[in-house]
Amino acid sequence: MSVALPNRWSLKSLLPWVGLAVCLVLLAASFVLHDALFHGRALQASPTHPAATAAAAAAPVTTVTLSEGKWNVAGIRIEPVSQISLPSEVGVAGKVEANPDRRVEIRPRAAGVVREVLVNLGRQVKKGELLAVLDSPDVGTARLNLRGRQIELATARKEFDWKQQVANNVARLIPAIRKGEPAATIQKDYAERPLGADRALLLQAYSEFEIASHESEKTSALLKDQIIGEHPAFVALHTFEGAQAKLGAVLEQVRFDASHEQTLADQKVRLAEAAVIDAAQRLRILGVQEEISQLLAHAGDVAASRSASSEDVTACQVTAPFDGTIITKTAVPSQKADPTDILFVLADLNTVWVMANITESDLAVLPALKEGRIRMTVPAYPGRTFPATLLSVGSMVDPTTRTVPLLAETDNPDGLLKLEMFTRIVLDTPITQDVLTVSTAAIVEIEGQEGVFVPAGRDGRTFTFQPVKLGREADQRRVVLAGLTKGQAVVSAGAYLLKSELILQNESGED
Repeated sequence: MSVALPNRWSLKSLLPWVGLAVCLVLLAASFVLHDALFHGRALQASPTHPAATAAAAAAPVTTVTLSEGKWNVAGIRIEPVSQISLPSEVGVAGKVEANPDRRVEIRPRAAGVVREVLVNLGRQVKKGELLAVLDSPDVGTARLNLRGRQIELATARKEFDWKQQVANNVARLIPAIRKGEPAATIQKDYAERPLGADRALLLQAYSEFEIASHESEKTSALLKDQIIGEHPAFVALHTFEGAQAKLGAVLEQVRFDASHEQTLADQKVRLAEAAVIDAAQRLRILGVQEEISQLLAHAGDVAASRSASSEDVTACQVTAPFDGTIITKTAVPSQKADPTDILFVLADLNTVWVMANITESDLAVLPALKEGRIRMTVPAYPGRTFPATLLSVGSMVDPTTRTVPLLAETDNPDGLLKLEMFTRIVLDTPITQDVLTVSTAAIVEIEGQEGVFVPAGRDGRTFTFQPVKLGREADQRRVVLAGLTKGQAVVSAGAYLLKSELILQNESGED
């Protein structure tokens, strides 16, 4: 059983302890306050504290004042921020691709082994420029066949020339024989002129005719003088008539034979020329270009020089079919290459295609495009717009993405647009919106931040760099999304001079 103490004795016993606790709390609070005040004064009084120094150094000067001399030659012009109406935009993500009509996979026409590669990846080449050389047995066989056909053509032409000379000489000789010129004279006149096998036939028949003629005349005279009887004269006359008939037959046959031989020789030449053309075409199919007119004209040179023995007959040259850039290269020396192997991929990147997919809901903006002119931007070149032309729009909506393929083309003379580069195609809609704009000449970039210079101060020669957020470009003006207000004055000419002065001012301040 416990006994409770009276209340008055409990309070009296606790009062000393409560007083002691209050004293300890007050003492601790005084120490804390003293320490805080001491350190606060130290931070404020110390001008060389690292945090304060870093903060001061991290704040570059954004205001520049031109001296009176520089102001007089700077050509500074001021214009207000203007508000204009522009069509609202629809952005479509796209990707740069090569124009398939100007992209070609270069394969060897004939199987062989790569002897030499003369270009590297990314090389810009001209039409007809040599890319690689292969050793090809097929090309060697075809080239030797062509040289053989050229030699045959040269031989056929020589034979034709001979036959033609014979025919011409026979044509001149026959009238001389018919006129009755002496055989000795004819023999002398045609001793150095080609007559071929017809020489013996003609001269022998003509000689026999002359003898028979002379014998007939002599016997006729003797018969007239009654020195001989009729029989010898009769025999001589018939012998003369036989010789005359034989000579006529020989003349006709020789004339025909000479003309016919000339015709056959001409046909051989034509067949030989056709064989050369056929061999050249077969060689062309293997990738070796030969000028047919030169092959026909210089067939005799090939036959005379015997150049086939020293010619690099197996060389198969791979050349560029048009001006372009090597975008893929797989050819290496000593590599075996078949007609199915891709050695290079060549593309003309002066114009490129942009493939994109426009959503079904945005199709309504396409009819509003004037002559298919659109714009595009790329993340690699912020603030720059590339004009493009809309080529085609797909006729089917993708059931999964609910988009329609879109194809555009843009010029790329400087090669800034790279294959597989992501782009954003910008399409104007019929709906317009009011936007703030400044001249593109007013915009400068300082340390990666785009902005403009605005007047500051009453002297008229002080300007402050004002960072702004910019949008698209239209008619040499940029849309201002944030940072400026309508009617606010900005520097429209001379901004780059102010930028240079501001950079120099900051650099001198750091020194």
